[in-house]
Amino acid sequence: MPPIAVIGILAALALSAVAFIASRRNEGHPYADDVYAMTPRKHRRYALLGFVFALAIVGAQALHLPTLPLDAVLTLVIVFYMTSFLRGFSDG
Repeated sequence: MPPIAVIGILAALALSAVAFIASRRNEGHPYADDVYAMTPRKHRRYALLGFVFALAIVGAQALHLPTLPLDAVLTLVIVFYMTSFLRGFSDG
């Protein structure tokens, strides 16, 4: 398996784990809900999306298809997820 596919799978699983853990936390959600609209449900959607990307990369690799396009879109999804937390700091 090429290193880019392994990195993509690990990044997708990391996104899934971080988002799932964030969805299970109770502290900070009122602030998150009000300021940058990250509800537990939205975190769970990102967790599912990360898992789907991991499966898609494994499937593309099994079918001998290029994984770079999936990795590129996954990178954008990760950037969107991580920057959603920074929206609350843009007011100051």
